[in-house]
Amino acid sequence: MTKPRPTLSFEAAIAKVAGHIGWRSVARICGRSQRTVRAWSEVEIPAAISMYAALALDTAYAKAGGDGAPFLSCYALRLQADNIAALASTEELARKTVIAIREGGEAHAALVAATRPGATEADRAIAEKEAVEAVDALTNTIATLRSGRRSDVSFGGPL
Repeated sequence: MTKPRPTLSFEAAIAKVAGHIGWRSVARICGRSQRTVRAWSEVEIPAAISMYAALALDTAYAKAGGDGAPFLSCYALRLQADNIAALASTEELARKTVIAIREGGEAHAALVAATRPGATEADRAIAEKEAVEAVDALTNTIATLRSGRRSDVSFGGPL
């Protein structure tokens, strides 16, 4: 029975290589037991293949007539996806920073107007409204900063 594995995952890559050269060959190339290398193909088992072993298996796969490099393809896709996500996060932070600066400037101007002689209750209400908008904009910016530090990538173990 074939177990479902995410497309272009490291687990699918090792299963593809093993399907072409055999689990015994995979174990020999990696210097590990068949049980260990099979565990690397299981999504639910927190084990991972090393980069050196993945390189050796991509090479063995090609030498055996396999098409492409399963581990390289997986790694390249994940790197590209993570870079796109990081860039999107950076662009979002820049957008929110611009909003926070604008709202802060409007709040400062309104607060100065509210402190001048002859300022009215309307001036104070505008200053309060602008200050709340500035605080909201900074809060949104802080949330984006914090989300950028969180790692959403899980490799299931050391590479």
